[in-house]
Amino acid sequence: MNETIQLLQDVVRNARSGETAAEQLLDKVQDPQMRGELSVERERYREAAREAEQALERSGGKPEPVGLMAKAGMWLGTQMNTLTDTSNAHIAEMVIQGATMGVIEMTKAKNSYPDADGDAAGIASRFIVMQNDIIDRQKTYLG
Repeated sequence: MNETIQLLQDVVRNARSGETAAEQLLDKVQDPQMRGELSVERERYREAAREAEQALERSGGKPEPVGLMAKAGMWLGTQMNTLTDTSNAHIAEMVIQGATMGVIEMTKAKNSYPDADGDAAGIASRFIVMQNDIIDRQKTYLG
């Protein structure tokens, strides 16, 4: 499999995970401002996934679905992490940790696939910038 397809699959997987996490957290949040922020983040992840999926199709690849076990693990982690604390500060911390892991994973992927085409590299770079923006926006909720 070529590096362009591999990098784009990583972006899709990471974006879909972020979208799922935002969706799960929305179910736990009551504060309208935080709900609005998570809704925006969910949409940004959804758009990033769509962009990478379209590029993947143009490159002759297809997205790999997020595995059922990964989704179940994420759901369980969200349930456990929000069992006793659904404050904005705690939710923000969870989002920041998840996006930071995403930045690390995408940076590793980008560095691992130096021969990926410019379009794929650009999509990965924009995704990293987006996640850093999410981190910065969530910092305002930390107590």
